[in-house]
Amino acid sequence: MFGVKLALLIAILVAGAIGAAIPLIRRGSSTHEHLLGWGNAFAAGVFLAAGLVHMLPEANRTWITLGYDYPMAFALAGFAFAFMLLVEHVLLPEHAHEEVHAPSGERFARIAETNLHDTHADSPESLSAYAVLTALSIHALLAGLALGAEPDLSRALVISLAIVAHKSAAGFALGVSLARSALPARQAWTLVILFASATPLGGLLGALLGANVEGDLGAILEASFLSIAAGTFIYVATFDILRDEFPAPGGRFAKWCVLTSGIASMSALALWT
Repeated sequence: MFGVKLALLIAILVAGAIGAAIPLIRRGSSTHEHLLGWGNAFAAGVFLAAGLVHMLPEANRTWITLGYDYPMAFALAGFAFAFMLLVEHVLLPEHAHEEVHAPSGERFARIAETNLHDTHADSPESLSAYAVLTALSIHALLAGLALGAEPDLSRALVISLAIVAHKSAAGFALGVSLARSALPARQAWTLVILFASATPLGGLLGALLGANVEGDLGAILEASFLSIAAGTFIYVATFDILRDEFPAPGGRFAKWCVLTSGIASMSALALWT
């Protein structure tokens, strides 16, 4: 199981790095916008069903087994949702907020702007790149903890697919921010590596803790990771992806179909898990 998770985490690392590298090497193209939207919508469906159908019920059963009558799983999920909202929409500087939450189509157009502006390393665009990195890496780390703590292989596989789809788009947002800045190339690529490594580091931490901490403490850690992950997954699906994709004109029905298929596929998996 650990070997499979390690392979999945490596795949996630590569996906995040590739997503961030595309803007840096100036290969973005608006012809790929609809593919990004469909992939994002499918990931939202999988994230939503993973949190509501799999993680929350599983975490709730564990808390009940441990003797907790209070709905700990749902409370922790709610606080995790609020924490992600704080990081991405309250604490994030305005320039960085625009980079992270710009509509998908605008991100491609912004790559072309980099050749029209002569920015400096201390400009708002450069400073916002660090804020974007911080916000996206916190989310990526929590997603990795969720994957590492997931004890079921089939759910881990589907969750990893959702993370790959979304991390590619998140990496693209970071890459656009870096491309618009005047950071030296070596420094920009270092930030890409840090972002790409966040999910694998979180996954390794979750897997190692789950494998080495036993008894009630181990069960509490697993239930806590799953509860927090459920809240972050629901946040990503709603505030992060659907808020980005569906206000944009055109293609809404296709995105809805892809979203629904993601929910259906993840929900159907619950019949066997």
